[in-house]
Amino acid sequence: MIGKVLFNINQNFGRYFFKNPNNFYNNIFNISHKFLISRDTDNPDIKKFLNHGFFKTKISSLEFCKKINSELCLQEPNDLKGYFHFEITEKIKTLIKDHINNNFRSLMRDFEHYYNANISVAKVVIKRNYNIDKFNEEIYSNNYHVDHNTYNHFKLFINLMDTSKKHGPLHIYSKNSTKNFIKKNYYKNRNNYKDNELQDELYINEGKMGESLMADTSTCLHKAGKVEKGNFRDMLFITFITIPKKVETKDFFYFDNILPNIIWLPVGGSQVIKIAKPSSLRKMISTFFDYYKSKLN
Repeated sequence: MIGKVLFNINQNFGRYFFKNPNNFYNNIFNISHKFLISRDTDNPDIKKFLNHGFFKTKISSLEFCKKINSELCLQEPNDLKGYFHFEITEKIKTLIKDHINNNFRSLMRDFEHYYNANISVAKVVIKRNYNIDKFNEEIYSNNYHVDHNTYNHFKLFINLMDTSKKHGPLHIYSKNSTKNFIKKNYYKNRNNYKDNELQDELYINEGKMGESLMADTSTCLHKAGKVEKGNFRDMLFITFITIPKKVETKDFFYFDNILPNIIWLPVGGSQVIKIAKPSSLRKMISTFFDYYKSKLN
């Protein structure tokens, strides 16, 4: 009986107290982490990330995307499920590692300074979304939701092609707009809300090949847009997570080094991401103190 009450509190009180759909325990973790572990940052993009929830990076990934696409064209995608996960070959892994470790190094070091912890890639997915007939059925995360993780889990979206509305780009609301959406659409969960867009507040991630967006998907409502007939969307998703212990790491692929190949599988990366998904109040507290004890400063 007590367990059921705590479960309901955890699932629903985040909306009442913090005005976002993430669960209560994760929100408590986030506030505690911000006050007791995180440090100030001078990086304007990270400030925007913390206040707004997302930002377009200034890093060009155009040449990188051209190399990735030359490898993807060797595969044979199909629309049997409405989407297709590309295989991440050894060549593609090397391209991604080099790009993140070199081109994103400065930005990720600034994120490490803010979070006061080392950061590692936790999951990598290259996915193609197709047009689907029944968009009211959730085929590829096309309902508004947040990722039920702590905020030290965040995502990088890299356009592998020029992307406009017809290709079904990411739809995302800022932290403040998420609160407005919840209120105006009586949002309870990803399967229970009125679907009235706040057009003046919605951000649609259109852009050229090689452009990228960094987002706090644990706080900002987001979904995949609708792909129009005759079109598709190719996207590289990279999930980052802070490491809950002090480590000596030369790159941003710590978890690939200790759990080989896991982060490159659509389901496998979830084994790492569960660090940011504490299953109980006790686990949340334990995880928080792991981070507190392993602060970089």
